[in-house]
Amino acid sequence: MHFSDLGVFLGRCEFAKVDYYTKDPVKHQERILKSIMEKNKDTEYGKKIGFKDVHSVEDFQRIVPLSNYDTYDKYIERMMEGEGNLMMKARNIRYCSSSGSVGKPKVLPKSAADLWIMQCMGFSGTPGCASKWYKSQGRKFPKQVGPVAIILTGHKLKDGKMCNGAGQVPFTYLKPISKFFMTTPNDFLYPENEDAVNSTYFHLRFALMKRDVSFLGSMVITLLTTMFDYFENNWEMICKDIEMGTIDPSVKCPPELRAKWEKKFKPMPERAAEIRRECEKGFDTPEAPVAKRIWPKLEWGYGMIGSNLAFYVDKLKKYTGDIPLHNMGYAAAEGYMAMPVELNVNDCVLLPQSVFFEFIPMDDPECERPLTIGEVEVGKEYELIVTNRSGLYRYQIEDVVRVTGFYNKTPKMEFLYRNNLAMNIANEKTTTQMVDWAALETQKKTGYSFKGYSFYADRSVDPVRYMLLAEPETEIPDERIPEIEAILDEFLNESNEKYFKYRRWGMLAAPKLSILKKDTYADYREMLKKQGRVLNQIKPVTVVNTPEREEFFLSHIEK
Repeated sequence: MHFSDLGVFLGRCEFAKVDYYTKDPVKHQERILKSIMEKNKDTEYGKKIGFKDVHSVEDFQRIVPLSNYDTYDKYIERMMEGEGNLMMKARNIRYCSSSGSVGKPKVLPKSAADLWIMQCMGFSGTPGCASKWYKSQGRKFPKQVGPVAIILTGHKLKDGKMCNGAGQVPFTYLKPISKFFMTTPNDFLYPENEDAVNSTYFHLRFALMKRDVSFLGSMVITLLTTMFDYFENNWEMICKDIEMGTIDPSVKCPPELRAKWEKKFKPMPERAAEIRRECEKGFDTPEAPVAKRIWPKLEWGYGMIGSNLAFYVDKLKKYTGDIPLHNMGYAAAEGYMAMPVELNVNDCVLLPQSVFFEFIPMDDPECERPLTIGEVEVGKEYELIVTNRSGLYRYQIEDVVRVTGFYNKTPKMEFLYRNNLAMNIANEKTTTQMVDWAALETQKKTGYSFKGYSFYADRSVDPVRYMLLAEPETEIPDERIPEIEAILDEFLNESNEKYFKYRRWGMLAAPKLSILKKDTYADYREMLKKQGRVLNQIKPVTVVNTPEREEFFLSHIEK
């Protein structure tokens, strides 16, 4: 049996679980809450709050207060010093770091139970969902061979346990079997020093050497976009290396690793010639995308997609065409919370067995109490509150989601934006979803595409305004900038009724487009990597909302 068949079998097992739990989500939510309270009533935090008095959801919402990271940071510090029975009674086997969308990344403990769900759903759910789609098309799920654009590094904390990004966890236990489906060897998937290796080059190099690649994978879809951008800019060098069996001197790689692989690489002139021919035909050919030409067996791809990353999905399709894409689900350091049940969709089904969910309506943030899983409505937006098996109770993760429908009796939802990333320059509350859509539509209408972009609330003028900081794919003539600004204004007006009103009333000035220097976003990622941020967790900077970001991006304005 090929590894792909095993992956399909495990994936179908996880789908059976999803079907079971989603038929009666209220019952399973009550069970998980009762279990969490009972197990942790004698912890230091449980005694302080009074978990022993919680016998129902109503008791829970009355007795246990809403919390945030500041509630637990001292407990976590003590846990990392070796203390136990503080936030949870469960055995803490590792830590996860948040992406640090705003401020310093947070470190959160993970119990074995939470990790198991993340491992099963995050790893097995992906091929399971894909195989289900293939079966609906009357096709057999293909043998899995492909690049996974990730780096699986972590760092040890004070108690000796490892800390990784949440999305990395399902892959950290796959080292013994990665060779069966990943084209990149473990030397480059699990480097000792991430900064010492040009991972993008090696992901591409090993994938391009194989003609039978069938999938493209990543934690966040932006990493695949970055990989193809690099390919388009460096294909001649990569083809030469494949032809000669060499590693270009400009490629960052530790000397001992370079020496090892230069001995293993064999010249592949025929494969290099094939890739070179296809690259010479061009990359921007929608009727024949370059990825399908260099990998004729390419069938699908996966990564964190979501509506907030639509811009980067569109960029990826320039290279991959219309191959189906799988959204890997909704996962965070707080837990694996939702799983897609179809390909090519942004929404996911909440997992009633994963965490206990509560929902604060965005149209009534001062509501008497948060809603539970059986009370949400289709089309409404909510801030998510979670209680997990790893010591977080009524934890405000500051994610805003929209309920899109139901799977059995359980809500489906899509992630919209981080509540703390919504801009409110004139009390109009412009969300990242709104500006993402406006930027995407502006590119479509003007014909100018961006490698990356960010919005900045400019309070240096009166009235205040939004600035679009953009690194264009091709040069934008100065005389076109006012036209682009007018079109951007048009779409911002359309995206937000309050923005439209405040522009009309003179409370907001017209937006300004500022061009960023070449490689601004690549330089920003490098800066974060040097600060110790995990590559897989460096997400697009939609909003410039911290002094660090402000200093960096405003200093990179070209004109």
